Amino acid sequence: MSTSQKSDHVYLSEPHSVVSTSDHLSSKAPVGEVCEPLPAQPKPLYTAIPLARQRFILGIITVAGTFGPLAGNIYLPALPVLARKFQRTETEINITVTVFMVVFAFGPLFWSSFADWKGRRPLYIISILVYILANTLLAAVPANYGALVVLRIVQAFGSSAVVSLGAGTVADIIEPKKRARAMSYFLFGPQCGPILGPLIGGALADMASWRWIFGFLGERTISGTALWLVLVFAVPETLRARVGNGSIYVEKGWLIFPPRFSSETVSESERGPPPPKPTLKGYWRLFRYPPIGITCVNTAILYSSYFCIAIQLPSALSNVYHWSSSEVGAGFVVVGLAMVIGSILGGQFSDWRRKRAVQALGEANVHPEARLNDQIWGLLIASAGLIMFGFFVEYALHPAATLISTFLVGFGMSWMFVASNAFLTSCLSQQAAGAFALGNMLRSPAAAVAAAIITPLVQRMSWGYCFLGLGSLNLVGIGSMLLVLRTQSARWAKAKLARGTQIGHQNGPPKSH
Repeated sequence: MSTSQKSDHVYLSEPHSVVSTSDHLSSKAPVGEVCEPLPAQPKPLYTAIPLARQRFILGIITVAGTFGPLAGNIYLPALPVLARKFQRTETEINITVTVFMVVFAFGPLFWSSFADWKGRRPLYIISILVYILANTLLAAVPANYGALVVLRIVQAFGSSAVVSLGAGTVADIIEPKKRARAMSYFLFGPQCGPILGPLIGGALADMASWRWIFGFLGERTISGTALWLVLVFAVPETLRARVGNGSIYVEKGWLIFPPRFSSETVSESERGPPPPKPTLKGYWRLFRYPPIGITCVNTAILYSSYFCIAIQLPSALSNVYHWSSSEVGAGFVVVGLAMVIGSILGGQFSDWRRKRAVQALGEANVHPEARLNDQIWGLLIASAGLIMFGFFVEYALHPAATLISTFLVGFGMSWMFVASNAFLTSCLSQQAAGAFALGNMLRSPAAAVAAAIITPLVQRMSWGYCFLGLGSLNLVGIGSMLLVLRTQSARWAKAKLARGTQIGHQNGPPKSH
């Protein structure tokens, strides 16, 4: 390629600054004089947003991240009750979980296609309004199976945006070396769903009525509206392609008044590189890059395995151990706490390992793929928990043993997800929301399929052999990840540039001359 031609490269990992020597060679210094070296330019701040405001933004999006998972998990302990009240089979009631997960999977693809292009702020405002509307209608839902399914679809669509938008916001304001830890704090919100949802749902179903579950979701419109107002008046746009590193906010107060739907933009020279418009072809080209594809498949298998436990745990605790609905809800607290602990410890461990690698090899030689090692530990722990769960329930061991096995599954899954999300958002720094949506694209559909088929599988195969199969499937994922790490080479590094590695199209990879 000629040196005068403008490069059209698209970087999969964080691009490094390149200093050309051509300007020095073209200077008019007199012959015989020694040119003094130019003073080193200070490296610009990754973000100019003050630390206190970064924490405020992170806190708000963390709270918003609870909405979808809470709505998805709140009636899991009441599934047997709902089957009786709606006069449906257990499999038919599980379909309401399935449709929620399907929409929750593909909704982020819609939202993120605009979030990485037009900004985060408008989509926070729109999506939470949709969620509030769905909750209001669910609070008054008649005892009609069709209405329940339709409203769960609307609820899932509105709540699906926040998690991918939040991941994009984290990537906007948190530099890569601290991103796994920040991601673990953000994921604390979505992980509260498996803790609070079943606990609240089980208590309401046991002490009051199944309608109180949806009544509680209706009451969530109050807190949802309060959070929506905070987003409108206090959370700024963070998309780097529009506001750069946020220096536009340094001289301004926190209050956004009068509120604006869209955001101000900085001059083009201060913005981050503009991302291309997302396309389905672009998603497919990304998925074909082996580390990304295998990460997406492994997280999908693990999440669907966890969801099999989430669906079957109420049946196990009520039928095998004869627990009440409220006790079943309390049983979900164990796996929820495991997810929180695994997320925080996994994020700190991943950032610590990256820091050590940078100290040993230098920043330029540490690539996002280095975080793939951290996924293996999570898969090992979760696989052990899955196998233990199946046989512990089949042989009716003490319920404490069964709950310990669910703890291992939740801990291992959360550990892996933090490393996976840090890897994906570092690979695709210009399109972090799209990267998170890409990781979610297989995960939720796999969970939806698992929710639909797990009950017949347990009835046909038995508890022990069914979950032995799920654990073994995750162990295969470890083998695929080890293969990636062993065979990673310059060939793949060149291939990811040759294919063009953004979600959308630019002018194609550079051609050699």
